[in-house]
Amino acid sequence: MKSLSSLVYLSKGNLPSKMAHTIQVAKMAQAFSQNIEDFELVTSGDILSAIQGMNSDFQTWYGLHHKFKLVRLPMHFKIKYPFPYNYENEIFYKLAILYACLKSPSVVYTRTPTIAALLLKIGVPVLWEWHEPIPEGTTSFYQALLNNKKLLGIVTTLPQLAENYIQHGFLRSKILVAPNAVDLKNFLPYQDKQLARKKLSICQKHKIVLYSGHLYEYKGIPTILETARLLPDYKFVLVGGWADDIQRVQADYKKIGLSNIILVGHVNQTKLASYLYAADVLILPTSKYWNLAGATCPLKLFDYMVSRRPIVASALPTIMTVARDKQNALLAEPDNPISFKEAILALFENPVLANAIAECAFQEVQNFTWDNRAKRVLQFGAERLQAADEDVVSYRMGLMKYIKQKVFSRVDNYLPSLQSSQAR
Repeated sequence: MKSLSSLVYLSKGNLPSKMAHTIQVAKMAQAFSQNIEDFELVTSGDILSAIQGMNSDFQTWYGLHHKFKLVRLPMHFKIKYPFPYNYENEIFYKLAILYACLKSPSVVYTRTPTIAALLLKIGVPVLWEWHEPIPEGTTSFYQALLNNKKLLGIVTTLPQLAENYIQHGFLRSKILVAPNAVDLKNFLPYQDKQLARKKLSICQKHKIVLYSGHLYEYKGIPTILETARLLPDYKFVLVGGWADDIQRVQADYKKIGLSNIILVGHVNQTKLASYLYAADVLILPTSKYWNLAGATCPLKLFDYMVSRRPIVASALPTIMTVARDKQNALLAEPDNPISFKEAILALFENPVLANAIAECAFQEVQNFTWDNRAKRVLQFGAERLQAADEDVVSYRMGLMKYIKQKVFSRVDNYLPSLQSSQAR
């Protein structure tokens, strides 16, 4: 009987980074390591980090509580962490694949389409996690992945995405829908609002509406600024963002004369909880005009839910797979500042409602943990491995020769003509 006893997770090579998808990778890696005997996460690094592997800086950045085997292939002599948002290294892809082949795990796991395509060419059993619909104009590349019998299955976050893959001919039985999750330990011990504000030197009297995440326009930042204009007596605190985006938002709010915006910048996962605990209301104003609005399962939503603070979120179908109006959140019309203003005021004016939806969200999110998600993925992987043909799960003879002839010399033939979208 085939079993899933070992797993190698090949990342994009950009950990640590400010990109949200790397948080998901690191948290899933930690959870995998607690639920499978032989696990490794592979990323890139420099010579020193390759020697260190998992160090305290990496753990603090992602708020990790358990050490696991972190392989940092020395692609650079010396670099400054975190990696830039657009980091891409095709040589890393080649070496990471070579490393995985030499380890011969039960399954290789990845979120990177290029890595998945190359592994399938070699004949390595792959579980592919993917959070986007099949892009227009790239059907042939993705069709080749979906039709490859060596692809054990796809792990995704939303039923809408699963339906998209089925429409492109992928079998429903080979798809696992597993929403994103939260690391509950990052929010322990619980902090009341007064304590959190004292730790962060935030005025106790302010009425604080807080957003955490990147400051891209499609995340709803224009909606936040306009809502702040409508609510001048409230402080809008934005936690996160690249330096360029912070400067852009500063220019935007100064242009319209706002004085109630506070930009904090990026904070690591270890410190994020204090900011969420310091808030009165948490806001998630994702724009309906974002091309991936129909594919988003925001990590911040689950962080918000565990903080026991009431949430106002965009009423998008994807967000509504978790958030339910007047039950565990208030839902506002996307891109409509007046709708967000009314929802925020409703929470401040009705503390009973605010406490009720915050407590409901907190109770429900207890099931959305990375540990639970990892167990589901590993069970799914074991079932798919058991159902696979023998030639799917056995490595080919002369593998190294094949890699040299078919991959290293012709790798460009298999690289997709697109950049994979950065995680939500």
